[in-house]
Amino acid sequence: MTIAGAKLPRPHGPFLDLAERFWLPVDRETSVLVETHWQRDPDAPVLVLAHGLMGSARSPYMVGTAQKAFRRGFSVLRLNTRNCGGTWHRTPTLYNAALTDDLHALVQWVGEFHPRSPVVVAGFSMGGSQLAHTAARWGDAPPADVRGIVLVSTPLNLVTCCRAMHTGFLNRLYMRNFLEGFRDALWHKAEHFPERYPRDAAFGYRDFYTFDQQWTAPAFGYRSANDYYNRASAVHVVPRLRLPTLALHAADDPIVPYNRRDLDVLRGNPAVRLLMTDAGGHNAFLGAEPMRDDLWEDSDRWWAENRVVQWAVTRCDAS
Repeated sequence: MTIAGAKLPRPHGPFLDLAERFWLPVDRETSVLVETHWQRDPDAPVLVLAHGLMGSARSPYMVGTAQKAFRRGFSVLRLNTRNCGGTWHRTPTLYNAALTDDLHALVQWVGEFHPRSPVVVAGFSMGGSQLAHTAARWGDAPPADVRGIVLVSTPLNLVTCCRAMHTGFLNRLYMRNFLEGFRDALWHKAEHFPERYPRDAAFGYRDFYTFDQQWTAPAFGYRSANDYYNRASAVHVVPRLRLPTLALHAADDPIVPYNRRDLDVLRGNPAVRLLMTDAGGHNAFLGAEPMRDDLWEDSDRWWAENRVVQWAVTRCDAS
């Protein structure tokens, strides 16, 4: 299921070719690439999407969700987190699970240029972690146009996630795939920013822990990888979420295991609605058939993508 979610393409026809692209300045050093699909109505509701670790705006789940939302009348903005989607040259920095600046800048931009549009933000996997931290940063004063958020397969506890990724044959294959992406990114960083990244930057680590110890932790002021995993875990900020929040997770997620404490934190916040399935893998949720009831009909078998759109429709109708 996890492999299917990451690799199976969503039929998109000319949808991607019709996307508009623009560079959004985040700070003096960094800009991020946003791919957009605009409705004719400038006040149409907006869905902002954030991808997972080493993904991009063109990851299959991002494209699938965007198409469904666009057909439901949403303008859709797919964010490439810094360094992703071939954007290594537009920032000297790396990114991490608690990074809020990119999403915060994009939501602020939407509020400035489309002030009458209700907004919903959805994050997949690590994008969900970054979204949780961003929404916690807003606290009791979120942007007035944001009606809700969605967290899909979000790694709440980076300590348990790191342990899981070092256990079992399939998880080690997943980790090796991620590490190849890290190495590729660091090759490009060394090419564009040689004053910060040596030419051998892509070497010297063998797993997530050694990569985060060598690069992520010092880049963002953490004392060590362990300090990063503890302080950047989204479980610490979930109690501060005030926006209506939908959390989607599968009990059989091989990459992001939830323990009782994680679930208690989610269920302990009245703003959060948790949908926990027995199966679904990580960031996948491919159903046997589209879900249908008296009020809603899914457009395909990708259950979580349809739930994101349904939540967005519900929250914007409620506004």
